[in-house]
Order: sequence, then structure tokens, then C-alpha cells
Amino acid sequence: MNLNPVYFLAQMPGQNIQPQAPGEFASKFDNILNLAMYIGIAIAIIGVIVAGASMVISRQQGSSEEATSMALRIGIGSMIIGAAGTIVAAML
Repeated sequence: MNLNPVYFLAQMPGQNIQPQAPGEFASKFDNILNLAMYIGIAIAIIGVIVAGASMVISRQQGSSEEATSMALRIGIGSMIIGAAGTIVAAML
């Protein structure tokens, strides 16, 4: 055994550690994530319907900027909902 302090400082702590989720945690977390994604998709669909109705009403009134920004927010939110499963799966 080498007692040189430089040797000990150069070693990486925790080598060969393979962390794993306890028991059924991964499957329960996956079920919760799927449920949240379905709820998010339902809210996004309702948001698209509301944005479409708002665009029709604002077009008749001649001001469509607010409806366009709402549609943009809904689109960005939908992309985040769609990517959430992949992002979380990459972290687990």
C-alpha cells in the first residue's frame, strides 16, 4: 500500500458505484409521470381550443396580437410536455 499523500489525493472517491432506484420506485414514478403527461396533454388540447376561439374573436375585432402570443405560449408548453418524459428518463 502506498502511503504517499499525492497518491490518495489523485484517486477519485466513489469509483465503481452503480446507483439504482429502490425496489418499485422507478415503476411508480413512471406511472406518476405518465399520469401527469396525460393531464398536461388534456390541458394543452383545451388551450388550443381556447386559443383558436380567441383568434376568431380577436380577428373580428381587428387585434390578434394577444391571441397569437397565447398560441405561442401553448405551443412552447406542448413541446415541454412532450419532451418531459425523455428528459426525466435520461436523468434516471
